[in-house]
Amino acid sequence: MNRDPDGLSWKGYEGQDYENFWAGHGKRNLDQLERCIASHALPGGESVVEIGAGFGRMGSCYVGKYKTVHMVEPAGNLREIAARAYGHAVCYHEASVYDLPFPAASFDAVLMVRVFHHLGRPDLALREIHRILRPAARLVFNFSNKRNLKRIVQYALGRAKNPFTRDMDEYAAALIGHHPRSVEHLLSEVGFKIVEQFGVGVMDKIVDVFPAMTKVLSPSLSTSRFLGRLKLAPAQFVVAIKR
Repeated sequence: MNRDPDGLSWKGYEGQDYENFWAGHGKRNLDQLERCIASHALPGGESVVEIGAGFGRMGSCYVGKYKTVHMVEPAGNLREIAARAYGHAVCYHEASVYDLPFPAASFDAVLMVRVFHHLGRPDLALREIHRILRPAARLVFNFSNKRNLKRIVQYALGRAKNPFTRDMDEYAAALIGHHPRSVEHLLSEVGFKIVEQFGVGVMDKIVDVFPAMTKVLSPSLSTSRFLGRLKLAPAQFVVAIKR
């Protein structure tokens, strides 16, 4: 993937087969859970935009629930796949989260999944999202939780960086982990209030190793909400409203 000073290049997924990333028992389990959370968190209304919409994987969570639907995706190949799926029901945009092509106070909701962990300047991205949201509108997004149980154990064994520090932790090129408290502080500073959190990235790992557990470990909002309170899962979904 291409790099820039702010993390992942805004065209970093250009030409990639992102659909194939979701193949396999574990990834399907994770996909179902993420879409379940997004569907729950997006009640419907006048207008919604998904930032980093990819090939439209999350589209079924909001298309048909909002009168006006927008998808922002820098990668042309992924935008084309989304357009084939949703056609004229969606307006498609090539843009960066740091410079969104919308007037202030345009949307009732913003969805941003699997984008935050690529951002070198999440503060700027959140301020831009705050700008385009209407008062009391909601932001639904997820981030990579550096203070997850696996990394805590690895740190105790001397195999990982300290997961308890509040600074951003770049695991690999353009893949950044955040401490939950840091994200909460940043949201408050920008002007958001958190109303719900969900933990994800646990059950899918088990299902990936033991596919027979698929039916037993089906995606559950209640389990994910419990994990969200613990803030020990590999990824954290946040539902916040603009103050």
